[in-house]
Amino acid sequence: MRIKAVLRDSDILKLDVGSEERILAAAKKNSDRVISLPSLLKVMGLTFDDRSTMLNTLEETKLHVWLLNDAQQHLIYISENDNSEMGGYNWQ
Repeated sequence: MRIKAVLRDSDILKLDVGSEERILAAAKKNSDRVISLPSLLKVMGLTFDDRSTMLNTLEETKLHVWLLNDAQQHLIYISENDNSEMGGYNWQ
């Protein structure tokens, strides 16, 4: 499976670390891409132990989240489409 780099930009990085606004901006910027969960959390300003904060924030949106584990990598796929063939665990 091809893992893509997490996208970030200066506007996202200017937002408050760990804020709902920053979490949503990073999730939308990286939608429809298989990416590293720890890397995405870092861009959001969260630690791996804070991943439930991300999931709780995304629960309030129309985004669907798939959590995957490939070659002992923690991966995530976020999309507005709920018919993904990504495999993994469809969290929402």
